[in-house]
Amino acid sequence: MIYLIAGVLIFALAHFAKRIFPDVSEIPRKIVVALLLIFSVWLMSRGYGEASADVLWTVPGAVRLVGVLLMIPALILFAGSYPGSALRARIRHPQLTGFKLWAAIHLIVNGDVRSVVLFGGLLAWAVVQMIVVNRAVGKPPLPAASDKALVALGALPIGIAAWVLLFGGHAWLFGVSPLG
Repeated sequence: MIYLIAGVLIFALAHFAKRIFPDVSEIPRKIVVALLLIFSVWLMSRGYGEASADVLWTVPGAVRLVGVLLMIPALILFAGSYPGSALRARIRHPQLTGFKLWAAIHLIVNGDVRSVVLFGGLLAWAVVQMIVVNRAVGKPPLPAASDKALVALGALPIGIAAWVLLFGGHAWLFGVSPLG
């Protein structure tokens, strides 16, 4: 369990590097952050495999299906943070919002101890990250959406394509079918 917890903590701290070390120049900080994130994902993967799989709760198959379907807007939101996106023009933090939805869905449908630590920890990080960013930058006006439909609505096909790929490859990638 220690690897899993360490991975979640390093993941969170790496994302706060800009706020923790504001005087470090951008390129070296980005390199260190990238290395820390790679290491944290490795720790989370290893820790998840070794952590307790004791079940705290189970959900009916219908809830799993709802979770699978809610992943579509989660991935669309996650994809919608690029400049000119219609989502970014309406939602202050579409990527973090999508990440929070992804983590919450996974937390609800996976009621084992290791999933609570992983997805609960990542959800907590995303909530805190959004608060920290809002306090640091305030609430500036949202950017305008592009007048080009392909740019403004590009998150839709990207998010749906990501969902199709992840739904189809989830068992191969993560060892478990999204539907149980």
